[in-house]
Amino acid sequence: MSDPARKFHLSLNVSDLNRSVAFYGVLFGLEPAKHHADYAKFEVESPPTVFSLIPGRAGGGGSLNHVGLCLLDSEELVAIQMRLEQAGHKTLREDGVACCYSRQTKFWVRDPDGVLLELYIFHEDLDDDGDHHSPEGELPTLMGGEAEAATPAVTWTHRLGEALTLPLAQDAFSVQEVVLEGTLNATGIDLSALLREALRILKPGGTISLHGLVADRPLVDSRPALPGPAAAVQHVPDFPGIVPLLVCVGFRNARFTKLSEKGYFEAEGVPLREVLISAVKPGFRSAKKDQTVVYLGPQNAVEDDFGNRFVKGSPVALNMHDWQALKNTAASSFALLQPLVETPNLPTNSMSTKARYIMIGGFLGAGKTTTVGRLAKYLSDQGLRVGLITNDQAGGLVDTKLLRGQGYATEEIAGGCFCCRFNTLVDAASKLANEAKPDVFIAEPVGSCTDLVATVTYPLRRMYGDAFTVAPLSVLVDPIRARRVFGLDQGGTFSAKVAYIFKKQLEEADIIVISKSDLIEDTQREELRAVLATEFPLAKIVTASPRQETGLDELFASLMTDEQARRNPMAVDYEVYADGEALLGWLNATVTLQADDEFDANAFLKQLALIVQASLQRDGAEIAHFKMTFSPDDGIAGELASINLVRSDYVAELGMELDEPTTGGQLIVNLRAEADPASLMEAVKDGLAEATLNFFGLKATLDHEEHFRPGKPTPTHRDGEVVVETKGGCKPGSGCC
Repeated sequence: MSDPARKFHLSLNVSDLNRSVAFYGVLFGLEPAKHHADYAKFEVESPPTVFSLIPGRAGGGGSLNHVGLCLLDSEELVAIQMRLEQAGHKTLREDGVACCYSRQTKFWVRDPDGVLLELYIFHEDLDDDGDHHSPEGELPTLMGGEAEAATPAVTWTHRLGEALTLPLAQDAFSVQEVVLEGTLNATGIDLSALLREALRILKPGGTISLHGLVADRPLVDSRPALPGPAAAVQHVPDFPGIVPLLVCVGFRNARFTKLSEKGYFEAEGVPLREVLISAVKPGFRSAKKDQTVVYLGPQNAVEDDFGNRFVKGSPVALNMHDWQALKNTAASSFALLQPLVETPNLPTNSMSTKARYIMIGGFLGAGKTTTVGRLAKYLSDQGLRVGLITNDQAGGLVDTKLLRGQGYATEEIAGGCFCCRFNTLVDAASKLANEAKPDVFIAEPVGSCTDLVATVTYPLRRMYGDAFTVAPLSVLVDPIRARRVFGLDQGGTFSAKVAYIFKKQLEEADIIVISKSDLIEDTQREELRAVLATEFPLAKIVTASPRQETGLDELFASLMTDEQARRNPMAVDYEVYADGEALLGWLNATVTLQADDEFDANAFLKQLALIVQASLQRDGAEIAHFKMTFSPDDGIAGELASINLVRSDYVAELGMELDEPTTGGQLIVNLRAEADPASLMEAVKDGLAEATLNFFGLKATLDHEEHFRPGKPTPTHRDGEVVVETKGGCKPGSGCC
C-alpha cells in the first residue's frame, strides 16, 4: 500500500457518464477506480488527483461541480476550518457522511467567486453512494477572501448617551470587535437584544467588551442619583447577572477583565463598582469529541476558555477545536494530549464502561424533544458526551433537525417504532458509539408507541447488559390533554382507541412527568396528580416545565442515578393498539421556499400554521402534533425557525426565530392528527398556496411528501412472563419474540 498523500479532487458534471469514462480512460491511460451507474472516479498518480464524474448534475457553475482536497488527518482538517471561520468565512461541516461510495468527514466552503470547495478525510469504501450532498444553496459566496484578512480590524462602538436603533445596520460577520462603553448604564435599551445583534455582526473569534458601573446585588431603585459626571448614569445593573446573559446569548469565555476592589459610589448600602467584561464569539467547534486530555497538575482542577473542566489525573474528551487550542498554549506542558481510544461496536459487549440508556416517551405533543434538548445540555455542561436517537414512522423529522441544530450527535430511525426496529436501534447506538463516543444515549420514541418496556428496554438489558445501564422509563404528559382524556375538563380529545395508547404509555412508566406544568393552575395540577397517582400507583410522578426549565432537576437526577425496576410488563391488546395507531394520520413533507425579495420566515410559519389549523378544525380533525422548521439558505449552520402546535384549539408557538429576513430555504413539515392522511396533505398544500400569496414573489415547491396511517406494530422481541391479553396479537414465545 502506498503512503497516504494530499490529493486535489476535481468533480465534473457530464452529460453521458459512459462516454466520459471512455474519454478520460484514454486521456489518463488507466481504468476508473470506481464506475457505477451514477458515479465514476479515476485515481491519477501524476499529478496526484482524484478525478470524479457525475452525470446529469449541471448547475450554476457549469461543468465544474466542485473542487476537493483530500487531507491526511482530522487535525489538519479542523485547523484549516478554524482559520477560515476566524477570517469570517462560512463553512458547513459533515461528520462521517456516506458520499461517492465512501464514508468521509468533510467541510464545504466557497471561494470569493462562488466556487464550491470540499476539504475531506477518507474513512472507508462503501457499496452505497450515499446522498451525494453538495450544498449548492447552503453556503453563500464568501465575504472578501484573502483580501479581507489583510484589512484593518473593524470595531463598532456605542457610548452612554448615544442613540441606538435595533437591529444594527452592520452586516453579519463584518466586525472584529464590539465595544459597549457605558451602555450598561443607559435606559430604554434592551441589552439582551443588543447582545444578540452584537453576536450577529461579529466575525467568529471576534470579541465584545462592556464597560460601566454595576452594583453588587440588585437595587430596589436601579436609577440612583449620583454626583458629578456620574449623574449621566441612568441605570445600574447587578453584575452577577451580566455574564450569564452573555453566555445565554451565545458568547463564550466571558470574564471580568476589571472589577474595582472598592465601590466608587454607594446606593441603598450597596457598593457600585467599575467593571470591564469581555467575551468571545465562538468559531467552529465540532460536537464530536475524539481527542483526550489528561491534566497533570499542579492544581486539583482547572477550566479552559471553552468551559472544559479538567480534574487532575482524569481523562477528559475534547473536540478537535478545543484540543488544538490547548495544544498551542503553554498549558499543554501540564497535560497529556492524545487521540481518544476507539470504542468497539456495541454488540461485542466489550465496552469498558457502560453507557447509560435513557428513553423519554410520551404521546405526540407532550414536549419530548424540548426535554431531550434540555437533558442533553444539562449532561454536556457536566462534561458528559451525549448521543441522541430520534424515531418516527417516516423520514424527515423536525425533531432531528432541531436537535442537530443544537449541535448534538443525532441518529434518526424512520419507518417504524423502536419496538419494530430494535436491530436498527442497536445499529444507531453502535454508530454513535464509534463516532461521538457518548457516555449517555437519549432515545425519543414515536409519540404513538407503547409497550416499550417489554419490547425495547428489557431486550436491551438481556442482550446488551454489558454495554448499557438502563434508566427508568420516563413518560411525559401534556396536562391539558391529560385532563381531557381523564374527564377532568371538556375540550377536543381523541377517540377511545387512540386514548387507549395514551393511557398505556402512562401505565408502563416508571416516572410520569406532568410536562408544561406552567399551563395550568396549582389546583388543576394537584387534581391531575391525584388522578394519575390513583390510576398508575407504581409510577413516580413529578411536575416540570421544560420550556421554562423548571422542575427538571428531580427528573434528571432520577434518570442519571436510578435503574429501571424489573417488573412484569403490562398487558396490551395489540388489536386495539393497532386500530388506535391506524386512526392517526401521518404527514411528513419537505418544501423549498424561494422569494424574489426578502421575506419574514417567522411570520410565514405563523400564517401557514394558522391556515392549516383552521382547515383541520373545519373538518373536525383533532391535531396531535403539528410542527415545522425553516432553515434559511443564507443563514449560518444550525440557524432555524420553528413552530409548534399540540392541539386543534391551541395557539401555534414559535420555538426558535430567525433574526433577519431571508430569500429562501427549506421547510420541513410534520403533522399528526386523528384524520384521513390525504386530508392532511390537502390542508398543507392549500395552506402553502394561500400563505405564499401574502408574501411578494414567494414560491413554494413541494420536494417530498409522505402521508399514511401507521401499520400494525410487530415487535422484534418481547420479554416478560405475563401472557399478553390480545385478540390475535403478539404473545411471548409465539414466534415474533
